[in-house]
Amino acid sequence: MSTTDTTAETGGWTPRLVFSMVTMVMILEGTALGYSLVTTALPAITNHFKTDQGGWLLTGFILAGAILCPLVGKLADIHGKRRMMIICLMTSTVGSVVTTVAPTFGVLVAGRMLQGAVLPTMFLSYSLMRDVYPRRILPLASAVAMTGTGIFSIGVPFLIGWLLDNWGFRGLFAFDALWMLILTPLLLITTPETRRRVPSRVDFLGAAMLGFGLGILLLGISSGSKWGWTSVVTLGAFAIGLLLVFGFIKRSLSFAEPIVDLRIFTRRPILLAAVTAATAYGATAITGSLLPMIGMTPGTAGLGYGLGMTASEYAMVTAPQSMAMVVMGVVVGRMLSRVGGATMMRIGLLLMLVGGFQLAFNHGSYVQVLIAALLVGAGTGLAYGSVPSLVIAGSPADKQGSIAGMVQVSYSGFASTTPVILFVIMGELAMRTPDGAVLYPESAINAGGVFLMGLMVVGLILASTVLRIPKKDSIISQVPDSLPEPPSATVGAASDSGR
Repeated sequence: MSTTDTTAETGGWTPRLVFSMVTMVMILEGTALGYSLVTTALPAITNHFKTDQGGWLLTGFILAGAILCPLVGKLADIHGKRRMMIICLMTSTVGSVVTTVAPTFGVLVAGRMLQGAVLPTMFLSYSLMRDVYPRRILPLASAVAMTGTGIFSIGVPFLIGWLLDNWGFRGLFAFDALWMLILTPLLLITTPETRRRVPSRVDFLGAAMLGFGLGILLLGISSGSKWGWTSVVTLGAFAIGLLLVFGFIKRSLSFAEPIVDLRIFTRRPILLAAVTAATAYGATAITGSLLPMIGMTPGTAGLGYGLGMTASEYAMVTAPQSMAMVVMGVVVGRMLSRVGGATMMRIGLLLMLVGGFQLAFNHGSYVQVLIAALLVGAGTGLAYGSVPSLVIAGSPADKQGSIAGMVQVSYSGFASTTPVILFVIMGELAMRTPDGAVLYPESAINAGGVFLMGLMVVGLILASTVLRIPKKDSIISQVPDSLPEPPSATVGAASDSGR
């Protein structure tokens, strides 16, 4: 059956809908938890497995989610949104179990990629609510869902800290598995399936070319120093990866319903949204890697930095950062009609640039690290909050949802590369102990901060020159038929409250 609008016209709150909304909030928070639990545990995990490839724990999760989002969206149109949410939750649960018991780092990364299946539930949850909730309560339900995730994201760092201090990093993954196991039957019980069905073609080949192409390229980048940058294996990985990516580009320009329609990026506001969002989300992944290293490395380790915090104490860095993001997200909503999304985005990138400088060169005390976290958090809130407005202002009202999804895939795909590149840069300066543990001296932290700053400089230059658009073109002047799906928390913040 195909229909264009399945939202109930009448009706109000019922106990079932209340529990449904609470379930949706918990699912949305699960997307944040899947990311943020690893950023905090990153030092412990890399030390346990004695690896310098920690970036793959973030990259695998983000990249898998970025590729799955458009595929799952198409399949949800065909088979039902609740059904696809259930499949995503079950797949992510399997990934959490794998990561809990992973005997090797490679198995852990594979588990993280399975965990990334939770990310499509972010946009599916809003879309399902729009289909099955009575129209009269939908605005309030959506607002509560958004506010709820913001509030939870402030408390999540303390939960993660407690779990990590008492149960280790495997306890974090076990908790995530339990979370998914509880939410899956709750979704089935509390939330009806949408009656909306839209016939569609699913470009599995295009998705495979993009996913494997980026993955092989990143493998070459991450292992180049070990294999040799001019070795046959490294150059072969680059060649195969680029060939697949170029093949995906060609397919995108010729296929009727590609996974990402690259033709939409000929619109300058859309290209501006994609490029600046990519730099902002990429910077978040960098910050999420550097902050826990600085905060939880013992000052007595002789590396030139380190506050020696426990994971619970480290929450006093990430919780205020999350609060800054939430507050600035509200500021964006109040200021967009006056200054436009492009201006708010540039201010956000500038704050992140200053925060990157602070993180790179002034991290000797808790106050200095907190200032860096607040600056990055505030900038992230402004940047994340500006993306939907740029998409709305630059898109026809009837195509905003699909264009928002394609923009999301583009910036999430780019953001998945930054953790790997970060650890390659830092790995060139790393030291190894006799037992194989990897130690990053202060020069590596400096280099990571400079990488973050460089990314922000590039974003600011592009946003202020070749991609600059008039103020009027970044202010929402149309009344859209429906808002685009909210950006996924794919790379969320250190605690991923950028929603």
